[in-house]
Amino acid sequence: MNKQVGYFQTVWFFIFGIIQNSLIYKAIRGVYDFISRKWRQSFITNLFRKEHFSVDCISQSVLGRVSRSVFTFLSFVGRKCGDGISDLAENSGIVLLCKLYLHNLLGLNLRFIGTLCTSGSVFYIIFGLLAGRGFSTAALAGIAVGVILYLIDGVNVTEFLKGSLLVKFIEYALGTEFSFNFFYKSRCISKNRIPAAILFGAAAAFIAAFFSPLYGAAFLVGSFAVFLVLYKVEVGVFAAVFFAPLLPTMAMAGLALLCMVSLIIRVLTTKKFVWRFDAVGLLIVAMLVLYLISGVLSFAPESSLKIFAIYFVFMAFYFVITNVIKNKKQFFDLLTVFTISGFCVCAYGIAQYLFGWDVTQAWLDEGMFSDLKMRIYSTLGNPNVLGEYILLVMPVCAALFFKNKKAFPRLVYAAIFCVDFAALILTMSRGCWIGFMASAAVFITFAAGKLWGLALIALPILPFVIPESIISRFTSIGNMKDSSTSYRVYIWMGTLALLKDFFVSGIGMGSDAFTEVYPFYSYNAVVAPHSHNLFLQITVELGIVGTAVFLILLFFFFKRICSSHRPAGGKGAPVATALVAIASAVGGFLVQGMFDNCFYNYRVFMIFWMVIALGSVGVNIAKDCADPKIKKIGGECG
Repeated sequence: MNKQVGYFQTVWFFIFGIIQNSLIYKAIRGVYDFISRKWRQSFITNLFRKEHFSVDCISQSVLGRVSRSVFTFLSFVGRKCGDGISDLAENSGIVLLCKLYLHNLLGLNLRFIGTLCTSGSVFYIIFGLLAGRGFSTAALAGIAVGVILYLIDGVNVTEFLKGSLLVKFIEYALGTEFSFNFFYKSRCISKNRIPAAILFGAAAAFIAAFFSPLYGAAFLVGSFAVFLVLYKVEVGVFAAVFFAPLLPTMAMAGLALLCMVSLIIRVLTTKKFVWRFDAVGLLIVAMLVLYLISGVLSFAPESSLKIFAIYFVFMAFYFVITNVIKNKKQFFDLLTVFTISGFCVCAYGIAQYLFGWDVTQAWLDEGMFSDLKMRIYSTLGNPNVLGEYILLVMPVCAALFFKNKKAFPRLVYAAIFCVDFAALILTMSRGCWIGFMASAAVFITFAAGKLWGLALIALPILPFVIPESIISRFTSIGNMKDSSTSYRVYIWMGTLALLKDFFVSGIGMGSDAFTEVYPFYSYNAVVAPHSHNLFLQITVELGIVGTAVFLILLFFFFKRICSSHRPAGGKGAPVATALVAIASAVGGFLVQGMFDNCFYNYRVFMIFWMVIALGSVGVNIAKDCADPKIKKIGGECG
């Protein structure tokens, strides 16, 4: 095997040596060196990379200190009362009951589960008779299973998972390591766990008997989830990143709020908790203030204020992520979860295409694209929305590919990337395709420059292998005969006419406010719920000040990433590559924002701010890498 590798390398070096000495290679290399040199000397590079001023200067200003006062107040209370609050919680019977339930289920303690199953079944029979449901024979099976599990004492199934072949395989495939130190064994041998199991079983049985068995099961699962997030806010953050494209909007809002409560509890019970509050965070606060004012002054205030409540929860989640994810392992584990979630969404979308699930003729221009039968939308309800989500996921997947040096994890992430790419193609979203090309250009340039050689070879071949339907769809960009293109252009014209009168104040958030005013300015009587352009929509909702704040926020976001690239280890280092991926993801998303209102879908709105938060986390880790005092926290950056 080694001889074969040696022969291969010898042949490759011989061929590459011939290429290097060729006139074509030297010409291309000369052009590349010239462009690279001019780019490094350019105004744009100096603007984003050089420290003309501290990138956190805004957060240190008077406005920044005022905004930060809420956070510092919580820290002050934690320093003064943290021990007292912790003691109160530790001595609380209710808290103890919740901890027993949580840790025994985390450990999968068989005696606890058996007691829970037995008590639930017994009480379900009793409550069922009282509620007039009759005798439940299924509950007898629950009692039998519960008794068997109860007799197996001292077994925590979770302990057997550690070191198992399945866990080792998943760890190796994803290039990560799982921790199994998330439950207290002392809670799993406590005598109080049996009464706790009986109480929870009885409560679930009462709900099941008088309302619905489904509600009873939801009580047990929901209680476990709530206790887990309150106990470990990191779990809530990981769950939010994974479930954002999968669960309904209000479920995600509830999870985000629960994470906020959990973080506040941590702050109040930690004497030396240090908040991370940067310029991007301050500008998020400024945007929330503008959104609130916009909601109050809206043409549809009731609807706009409801939207503000959702925006507030999802944008404030930025502070949860940046103050919970603080080391390199957490950072890359969260990126991995984000990638796996994207894979699930995209795989379902491809299955939707292959098996014809939930086929709809919406979003199809049958006049121009008669051969186009379907556009996938997966769990997000709209092909463009799915494409916007994929734009945020794909660069992160690419970063994980380059981070892992072993062949098998790289193969896994390459496969995931191909699935994501196939789903992006099947959305038939032309704006997202353009966004992907912009994103790929940024990522390749700053993280994997050698791929440009492959791109130069692949691009001329693509027209011969891509299906005709995709080529015709792409080449129709700008064609006013396409109903989608003409529809957008007429909406933009109407929106610009509207902004002549409302560019200072805006008209308020949401479709209700937009449809109150837009019809008076519409062209060709085109009806629309929004402006189909992210930047126009922000101006419509918040006025020119809101757009300026958003653009300044983006400037600081990109500047912080650019200035952190070298401290993170430079080109090729894992954290630096992840930062480039996040920046390219946001860049591609914003390119798509030129053709659609990407914030129209609340879950994509939340995911966008999650990615912004991940960028800030990466910047913070890069700072830690550059600081010799804390360089070893979270591992080396290179």
